[in-house]
Amino acid sequence: MKRKDLTLIIIIGLAAAIFSWVIAGFIFRQPASRSAEVPVVPLISTDFPDVKNDPAYNFFLNKQALDPTQPVHIGGSNNSNPFGQ
Repeated sequence: MKRKDLTLIIIIGLAAAIFSWVIAGFIFRQPASRSAEVPVVPLISTDFPDVKNDPAYNFFLNKQALDPTQPVHIGGSNNSNPFGQ
């Protein structure tokens, strides 16, 4: 490779680097120029509401519905081995 070719490659490389740096500066601006207002989520309370006595919940809850948190006993058998031989 001749010295003239090497100089031309270096000049083209520097020009491409400067061009890329300028274009990247336009695309990736500083965060201050891209600021925006965002909503803040309120803290979640650890207290559960009293759904049985609160009228806001009684409006859409069915009072005759089954309570899935209660144990359900089917039949009156006390057999501890119902499938035993």
